[in-house]
Amino acid sequence: MLALSGCKQKEAPGVYVEISLKNDADIDKYVVFNPNIKTIEECEATFAKSLPAVMAKLPEAIPKNSTATGWKCSLEDPAKKK
Repeated sequence: MLALSGCKQKEAPGVYVEISLKNDADIDKYVVFNPNIKTIEECEATFAKSLPAVMAKLPEAIPKNSTATGWKCSLEDPAKKK
């Protein structure tokens, strides 16, 4: 059993999702944090269902005509990466 525990993915306090955007402004990405999802696998399996709700509640700084062209799940904040 100990060998199997080494295969388990590290759980985080939540998952960051970087959404790639297309719009008239120069805003090409938006990052959301979901504390209810703990693994990359869970994020990738469930985020497609959440995307319409996230897009409906974009901050005012992001144009309402934005469309999502993709997303990437991460355990670390993409804004803090170099």
